[in-house]
Amino acid sequence: MCPEAPALAADAAQARPASAPADRLAGERHDYALPAQSLGDSLEAIGHVAGVAVLTEERHARRRAPALSGRYSALEALQVLLAGSGLRIRQTDGAAIVVYEPAASAASATPAAPVVAAGDIPGARSRGTDFSAYVGQVQKALLRTLCGNASARPGAYRLALQLRLDDGGQVTRLRLLDTTGSARVDAAVTRALQGMEVGAAPPAGMPQPVSVLLLPGGANCPAAGRQAG
Repeated sequence: MCPEAPALAADAAQARPASAPADRLAGERHDYALPAQSLGDSLEAIGHVAGVAVLTEERHARRRAPALSGRYSALEALQVLLAGSGLRIRQTDGAAIVVYEPAASAASATPAAPVVAAGDIPGARSRGTDFSAYVGQVQKALLRTLCGNASARPGAYRLALQLRLDDGGQVTRLRLLDTTGSARVDAAVTRALQGMEVGAAPPAGMPQPVSVLLLPGGANCPAAGRQAG
């Protein structure tokens, strides 16, 4: 595992028929029968059924979640699952949901890593295959690339995005699921990551796109990597 890496998730929506994002999150209802387990496992299950990426930090993913049984929309299922936890739900553009702790509550908590550990992200283990080693390579390449760009350097913003890689491990498609709050930083991140080389081909069968959640306050970029953006 790599505790100092971004939160990533393989998007389960790719295998589902296309539908409006709002319908997938709030309109479509599904039957859930989840046991008491880690929150990360429950979030992955809800995301898989609903066809959306559900992203959260590693420290939240390792919490214990209660059992969930009933017929709910994705948002309803998350609201029931997270009741009393202090965690909140934030929708991006409908392609992903971020589960987070409000800033006031998180202030006294352990500082967050810039991303979630590779083995803990939804989709890192899919169809009986463990893709976490390669996902870890994607994380390292992403952080190395952003840390080397002064205009896109992580640490001060939260951002969800999706990457699609070609057979050689190069980013061919990039989609920002929300915004850093700055059009300039959004553009810098897009320029920096488009065409990024992971350095190895993705394993056969790895779900794509890969959803990434960059977290504020956790990135410690080395001084040597700070270049002009």
